Amino acid sequence: MIRAGWAVVFYLLLAACGGGGGNSSGPSGGGDDGPVVIGPPPVPQLPPPDPRIARLDGYEALKIEVLGGSGSGRAGLVPTTADLPMQGTAAFTGFGSLRVEGAPVFTLFGDARVDVDFGTQQVSGDVRGFFGTGPDGQVADYAGVLSLSAGSVRRDLLLDYAGSLSGAGQQLAVTGRIEATFLGDPIRAISGVDLDTQVLRNGEAAGGTMLIVAKTPAVQVP
Repeated sequence: MIRAGWAVVFYLLLAACGGGGGNSSGPSGGGDDGPVVIGPPPVPQLPPPDPRIARLDGYEALKIEVLGGSGSGRAGLVPTTADLPMQGTAAFTGFGSLRVEGAPVFTLFGDARVDVDFGTQQVSGDVRGFFGTGPDGQVADYAGVLSLSAGSVRRDLLLDYAGSLSGAGQQLAVTGRIEATFLGDPIRAISGVDLDTQVLRNGEAAGGTMLIVAKTPAVQVP
């Protein structure tokens, strides 16, 4: 599970070493001061939960809902078999993940949106708000956006993507094409993968893999 491994990383990165100390005092050495009262030990103050953990939980839940998963009891959605709508729009929201090859390999996650206009045959969107581990293994945010587009709307959608990301000492130029599929009858989701992502990692060619999973409440027909 994605969440289990990441939770450990976040805890190790963000948990503060608590220090604390109260003043324990002994008898003053004279007079009738009464017994010494020792209070409970100070409670260590942990940092607030990192919101990126909640985002990973949401991504994992969406992946299971759309694609299913072993042990989840869910089979996922089947590819759309009905004719695609001739009009209307759909806004798909979810996540994208980018695996970057090299030494070492690392994976980034971001929020994805795909807007489809069935009437005009226009497809646009992006993946943004990336975060993940860097080469040093620490969690970092990555600036930049990967833009999504397609030349037409069809059952097996070809989503071109391109953009630049930077963070954790890394400069990434990313391009590729995701072979995506509409899922559900009626359409409820879209998902696809590119196993041959082209990545320039700090100016040097590196391979990669791009995945996108997103869902929509319904196609909005005017």
